[in-house]
Amino acid sequence: MKMKFVMLFLVLLMMGGCGKMESVQEQVEKNYTNADGLIHAYPTEQDSEYLSETLGLYMEYLTLVEDDENFSKQVEVLKNHFVAQENNHSFIRWRLSEKASTNALIDDIRIIKALEQASDIFGNEEYRTLADKLSEAVSSVQSEGGYTVDFYDWSLRMPAERLTLSYLDDNGAITPESYGLLDKVDTGEVFSPEYYDTAAEQYISSNEVHMIDQLLIALNREKSGQPSEQFAEWLKEEWNREQKLFGRYDRQTLKTTVDYESLAVYYYLYAYFSTLGETELADEVFQHTKEIAADGMLDNAHFFDFIHYQMLAQKQ
Repeated sequence: MKMKFVMLFLVLLMMGGCGKMESVQEQVEKNYTNADGLIHAYPTEQDSEYLSETLGLYMEYLTLVEDDENFSKQVEVLKNHFVAQENNHSFIRWRLSEKASTNALIDDIRIIKALEQASDIFGNEEYRTLADKLSEAVSSVQSEGGYTVDFYDWSLRMPAERLTLSYLDDNGAITPESYGLLDKVDTGEVFSPEYYDTAAEQYISSNEVHMIDQLLIALNREKSGQPSEQFAEWLKEEWNREQKLFGRYDRQTLKTTVDYESLAVYYYLYAYFSTLGETELADEVFQHTKEIAADGMLDNAHFFDFIHYQMLAQKQ
């Protein structure tokens, strides 16, 4: 009887220790946040980079779960650490560094959209006012030849000479001419070019393609009514054959060049299959992603992968 009592006590102790799962917000606070409330790239590694990308992704998640309190905290981090004033404009430094004088279009757009959505969800007009200020800075100076470009160097007062096509998410700060570049992409190949060179006035393609970029470009083209049909067919064939998708592929051979999978890739793959109406394939992606996340992939995940997985988990 004594042995049975001890065993029962141990089981109850274990159940008590595992009974309460940490929320995503608690995990972020515990594993990714320093004493100043700043989110670093890797869990428990406070010397890893502090990026506006990371901040924007967490803000996106917090709007998704409608967490007003934690969203408000991140807005304060944004204003106190990332927003800088230059030439009567407010811009977002792409990383925390004394020498950082540039912003990043993709991160700006994500933060602006999160602020706009949060303003509607939480009824806070201050968020929209801040979003308008940040958007005005992008639309005022960050263009070249009529195209919104990847970044603006606020110290040199010079815009970049390229526009990455995966950045063309729907936002009023981006010029209509920029969205037109999506419609003109050569669809004779499986993979799209990655960016447009505004100085050379031509599309540029890399030999090795990143699947997150390709999926984002395809999603952006779907939104503009220009489907990437060859890419979609290749993607479905690749998934049906392998039941997985790797991080990078060779443009010519269409073969993988790496042996790793990515939780963020699967987030966008799920979104793309869902957009195409391929719900069965999307469900397969979701189940596979849950399996590899549970198998240890989350343990030391970069925040980019960690939070994309958490956003994917909210979709079902």
